[in-house]
Amino acid sequence: MKTRKNLFILFVFFLFLSFVSVPVIGQDETGKEVIALGVADGKSSLARDEALNDALRKAVEQGVGTYVTTELTVEQKRLVEDRIYTESRGYIRSYKILKEGVTEGLYEIKISALVKMGKLAHDLKSIGLLIRKKQNPRVMVVLYSREVDSSYLGVSLEGNRNAENQLESTLIEKGFQLVDAGQVGRKKELEALLLKGDPSRAGRLARDFGAEVLVEGVVRRTFVDERQIFGRPTRFFSNEIRLKALETDTGKILFSGYKTKPPSGAGALLPLEESTAELAEEMIEGILKQWRKDVYQAGTYELSVSGASFSDLSRFKQGLTKIRGLRDVKTRSFRSGHALLEVKYQGPLEELAQKISRMKNPCPEIVGLQSNSLEIKFEN
Repeated sequence: MKTRKNLFILFVFFLFLSFVSVPVIGQDETGKEVIALGVADGKSSLARDEALNDALRKAVEQGVGTYVTTELTVEQKRLVEDRIYTESRGYIRSYKILKEGVTEGLYEIKISALVKMGKLAHDLKSIGLLIRKKQNPRVMVVLYSREVDSSYLGVSLEGNRNAENQLESTLIEKGFQLVDAGQVGRKKELEALLLKGDPSRAGRLARDFGAEVLVEGVVRRTFVDERQIFGRPTRFFSNEIRLKALETDTGKILFSGYKTKPPSGAGALLPLEESTAELAEEMIEGILKQWRKDVYQAGTYELSVSGASFSDLSRFKQGLTKIRGLRDVKTRSFRSGHALLEVKYQGPLEELAQKISRMKNPCPEIVGLQSNSLEIKFEN
């Protein structure tokens, strides 16, 4: 009876695999046909290109919809969405335009497309796609200690080096680009600013050296007590690490957290390594979660405007509200021709900059671009 039961379970298992796997392969060979409508502002050839890209992205979203809903985990769904938004054309086997034209100032293109399903399944693990969507932000890591007098020389330094190397390796492995604070030659200045509790100035300093994200780490290996190990006295120290990640241009906190492990001997760094590894994974997921919101749920960007009169600024804000995907335009400050605006836009900042640069009356000029802010000057 037991043997028959096991054979029946195996039969059901392989039958399930046939239902799960075969459709994906079949869809990849022939493509899944979908109808999609793309829209963009304007009447120009550039507007037509934007409308076509919008249609292709929507076609891929439709094609993968059922597959994502029934077979993928939450994390896999997010990765599919990342891939859809960045490389839609790579998932279209072929398409044909059914209808196109201008309606009430909007360029519309209706297409029939064949979506490659297997390619989507193959690329589910590509977490680097979201990083590329955010224009490959560069990260600087600075770790320091807040040790008490009961610590003795060497413990904090060794803990710092170990945790910093481990954190940088994890970030590189996940596809992040790093800026080496040690090579910059200003690491002590950064540490001093962080120790004084001034992360904003530290962020600006990191930004000057090309980092869009600053990861601040605090290692605490504090003396706890002395214990007998195999008859020999051994000093035991706590193992704690705190990490905070912030955007260097806006000061926005992307992640903040800490991990602790039970005390260990002076030379036993394994508990600290475990704390660092666990917290690094949490930090990376926290950063990616924030970036997903920026890309897919209208991220918040700062627009620093110079050379603008009040009437210029009013017309500029009115023009911003007409940009597709942009909403919630707020004036944070305006003084002596300089204004600081805060906007929400669904898409990368570079894409928003291109749309702003095409505006007329007044004519804005993009003079600076960071990962989350634009510098804009009005032409006289």
